Amino acid sequence: MAKQCPSCQQLLDETARFCPICGASVEAVHSLDAPVELPESRLPPPLLPDTPLPGTRPQDGRFQPPPLPHGPPALLKPAFLGGIAIGVLSALPLVNCCCLLWLGGGGLLAVYLLRQEYMGEIAAGLGAKVAFFAGMIGALFWQVLELPITYLTSSQRSAHIEQFLHNQNFPAETLQIIEKVLSLLADPFNPFVLLIGLMFKTIACGVLTTIGGILGAAFWGKPKQG
Repeated sequence: MAKQCPSCQQLLDETARFCPICGASVEAVHSLDAPVELPESRLPPPLLPDTPLPGTRPQDGRFQPPPLPHGPPALLKPAFLGGIAIGVLSALPLVNCCCLLWLGGGGLLAVYLLRQEYMGEIAAGLGAKVAFFAGMIGALFWQVLELPITYLTSSQRSAHIEQFLHNQNFPAETLQIIEKVLSLLADPFNPFVLLIGLMFKTIACGVLTTIGGILGAAFWGKPKQG
């Protein structure tokens, strides 16, 4: 048998003298002969109807996958890695003959790297955005890496060009003008040459990598299944 504390309604053993909850004296309280009936105000709230939780299998047998965590996409890492690939491949001798291919491929690479870390949908606009950032970074790396390479190979290239011009039997005045222009362009650290080169690289990278990013969004744009 049990008895009930008159102060807090706690059920106690029939041998208890004090309520361990509120400390009231229950020595004179008689044991209960029937189940305790609590008022409606003290009853717990009713349970909600059973609903299948995400990631569980409800009664109809169809599996409901849990929602994917879609945070904001981090564009810096894929854009930076794609830009490095563009800059290195476009500046190295021999392989730089395919620089237009590397620019578009850098946009594709940036979108592919974004897909590895971002689980949401990559729309065409998002693909173009990360690819454009990769193109701007690639243009900067291209310009910086090209300076020492051009400086080391400029004298040999100038000698070949001069020999070719002399073999074409140009008039002396025309030949002098061409040689002055070539001597100007042969200095990779000339501010004018740097400005023209950077403008060309920025425009080329911005256009072609953006196109590559749009194509990459078409290839890998669907949300990644977790």
